[in-house]
Amino acid sequence: MTLANRITLLRIGLIPVFAILFLERRDNPLLSNWMLGVYAFAIFTDLLDGLAARIRMERTPLGTFLDPLADKLLATVSFVLLTYRGDIPLWVFVVVFSRDLIIVLGWTIVYILTSSSKIEPRPLGKATTFLQMSSCIALLFPVPVAMAYWIVRVMALVTILSAIDYMWIGSKRLEPIPK
Repeated sequence: MTLANRITLLRIGLIPVFAILFLERRDNPLLSNWMLGVYAFAIFTDLLDGLAARIRMERTPLGTFLDPLADKLLATVSFVLLTYRGDIPLWVFVVVFSRDLIIVLGWTIVYILTSSSKIEPRPLGKATTFLQMSSCIALLFPVPVAMAYWIVRVMALVTILSAIDYMWIGSKRLEPIPK
């Protein structure tokens, strides 16, 4: 197993640690600091695994699958917890979760109908991931409420646009090739 894939698996392993610390930190500054540290380190490992894969030329099919999976798992757990705590409205979680569900279901349909499992990241998809993580950071770390409010709303808008973009690209892949 490559170093990059090990780092990605570490990120996946940090997700339940983050969730437990998030839920158990009530009025405990030490647990709050640990929770923030674990979250920040999990995000840092996203940069590390990509860097390791590029520098060591270790891009693998497993890494291509695991890295976005780790990102989605961390984001989903974060948004579930932030919704549970009341930091974001339920509709924001529904937008985030629905986009990912649309992508997975769309990929499955394209795969079944075309036997092609190729999926390429889209610019709006990368922006969505960045803004989703930025929203979580803004809500977990002490930033002004007004700033967090706008980051979350911009993220929700870009998430919706990204879902539309992926649906449009997926529908293009299902169009018959002209003869």
